[in-house]
Amino acid sequence: MKRALEILLLATAAAVLTACGGGGNAPEVKVQSRPTATSYWTMDANNYVNGGNTAQTTNSGTGTLVTTVVVSTATLNGGDQSNGAYSGSSISFVFKGTPPDGIYTLVQDQAAFLAADPLTAPMLVTVNVGVAVTTGSSQYTAQSGTIHVTRGSDAVYHFTTVAPVFATKTLDVSGGVAGAPNVMTLNIADAY
Repeated sequence: MKRALEILLLATAAAVLTACGGGGNAPEVKVQSRPTATSYWTMDANNYVNGGNTAQTTNSGTGTLVTTVVVSTATLNGGDQSNGAYSGSSISFVFKGTPPDGIYTLVQDQAAFLAADPLTAPMLVTVNVGVAVTTGSSQYTAQSGTIHVTRGSDAVYHFTTVAPVFATKTLDVSGGVAGAPNVMTLNIADAY
C-alpha cells in the first residue's frame, strides 16, 4: 500500500512538473462535463427536462377523434425545483386523429382547433408553469408556428418546435406565478 502511494505521488509530481515546464507538450487535461439533456422544453429562461411522465388519451365526443398527449416534469414528490416560482411544468399537445409523422400547424385556441380542417394538421399546445410549487401556476397557449411530430417504435409521440414559438398567458391558478409575463417564448426539443 505504501509503495502504491509513493508511485501515485511520483506520477502526480511528474505530471505537474511536465505541465509547468513551459516548452514541452504537456498532456491536455480534459474536464468532463455533465451530460446535456436531449429531451426538454424552455419557457423563456426556464428549462424543463423531460421527466418521462407522459399520458395519452383519445376522445371522439365531437365526432372527430382527438388525441391529447401530456408530458410533465412533475412527480409525486414535486419533481422539478430548479426554476423558482416557475418550478414544475407540463405541456399538452392536442391534435385530430392518430397523426402520422410530420409538421403540424399551431392554432391559438380551442375554437380554432375544433374549426380547423384535419387535413391542415392543426395542433393546440398549452404549457403550465409553476405546478411543483404552492404559490400559484400559470397556463400559456402557443399562438402560431409549427411542431415536428414523430412516433417512435414504442408508439410514443415525440415533439419538437421547428422555430421558437410565442405563447400567451391564458389562465392563472391560485393567483398564478407572481410577475409572470403575458407572453413567453417556448422552445421544445424532443419532448415525449
